[in-house]
Amino acid sequence: MSSQCYLTQPTTIVQAPWQPWVAVVTPLYQRYVSCKIRQRKNANHAKISDVTIMALMCWQVSLGITNQCAFYRLLVGLGLTGLPERSRFNRRCTAMGCLLQTLRVGLVKHCLPSVTYTIIDSFPIPLCQSIRNHRAKVLRSLADIGYNATKKQWFYGLKGHFQVTNQGIVVAYSISAASIHDIRLVPELIDQYACSHVLADVGYLSQPLKDQLKQRHIDFWTPKRRNMPQSRLNSTLLKRQRRMIETLFSKWQVLFQVEHNRARCLRGFKSRLEQLLFVDTWQLIN
Repeated sequence: MSSQCYLTQPTTIVQAPWQPWVAVVTPLYQRYVSCKIRQRKNANHAKISDVTIMALMCWQVSLGITNQCAFYRLLVGLGLTGLPERSRFNRRCTAMGCLLQTLRVGLVKHCLPSVTYTIIDSFPIPLCQSIRNHRAKVLRSLADIGYNATKKQWFYGLKGHFQVTNQGIVVAYSISAASIHDIRLVPELIDQYACSHVLADVGYLSQPLKDQLKQRHIDFWTPKRRNMPQSRLNSTLLKRQRRMIETLFSKWQVLFQVEHNRARCLRGFKSRLEQLLFVDTWQLIN
């Protein structure tokens, strides 16, 4: 037996595919996250660092994997060392959502290109099939039943309200119940980021809202209905510019299925959303 030849399997060292995101997140983490969080108790004893967790979350968005269990199986198959147990890993990812938001807000505050105008729009986020509208219990503290005018059907879930710049960068957003009218969220979005020119669709048509924003020196433009007096402005061009936010929503849906969030708690819901927004903001700014 001692003279028997043994086969030694060669090992190939492959660079982790999420390393580019580690290089992106590390300087932002050092710059925008407070020392109180970075140097918290027992932070150095964690199996996997905050930077690695956030880099993996960004890489997950790049891959378009919305199922957290499937993503964890992928990491196990790649042989990531120090990976915690699956439920613990999911909790760490959920907790990192607030840090990703901190990095994104820092990017927007210090690296945002000059803004000519902003666009406001919303999209529905159903949490179940329409047949289960009156039986669903997911996020019941916030979600309720609303009407989707585009698909002409009622749905149970939430509604996302977003304000983006003319480059397509998100500068403000809010999540509300599905029954809340879009007009009621406009002041909240304006408070998060004020711009002198704001475009919206006909669903935001409201003279009291326009007068209210005019007092704050904000020009709030919406297209008019056919039976209303038309202004001399080039409405066709403004409508074309406003449609950019709808293209952005479609891109998010293809990239990470933003309209079908798989999270079942509010923190997880916001964390999934912040994953997407951080990756999209970084790609647009750079």
